[in-house]
Amino acid sequence: MLIVMGAVVSAYFGYKLTGWWVPAALAAATLALQAVSYQGVLSGGGGVSGFVQILALSGLMSLLMYYATFSMGRSWGLRRQRKRR
Repeated sequence: MLIVMGAVVSAYFGYKLTGWWVPAALAAATLALQAVSYQGVLSGGGGVSGFVQILALSGLMSLLMYYATFSMGRSWGLRRQRKRR
């Protein structure tokens, strides 16, 4: 659910034509929230290695997805801006 909400927020910020650093900041915030939520679930058998692997993969997935939705929103924002002129 965090990833989907972040993707929607990222697309909105792309639509508003903000800077390219926004998706990376959203991915970092999502990764921090996921680390807190996964800590209780993975503290049992997997140890630190499993915890780090899941965080690394989900962080990479979040970063790619947020940049993709950001660029889609940015293209919609630029297209809307051109139609106004």
